[in-house]
Amino acid sequence: MPERFAFLRSLTPPKEAHVLWVELDEEALHFVDGIFGMYDGVANVRREYREVGGRKLFKIFVAPGCLSEALEVLERAKKFVRIGEIQVEP
Repeated sequence: MPERFAFLRSLTPPKEAHVLWVELDEEALHFVDGIFGMYDGVANVRREYREVGGRKLFKIFVAPGCLSEALEVLERAKKFVRIGEIQVEP
């Protein structure tokens, strides 16, 4: 019996998402999550965080090809909520 989705093996796998670690407080986290919710498919804000020197850096997955757009959105959001350091994971 032939494999049902054999043609999928010939496709190129998708690129990996970019990972950002962004210093946010709780208010900023919800604000940024709401903003990216309106930008369909650009980024996914996670509740996962790491503590660095007493600061919380939250994880944000950014779709391939959308890194510059996501960084621009975060820069504009700084006018409204406290957003600190932004780290792009290599």
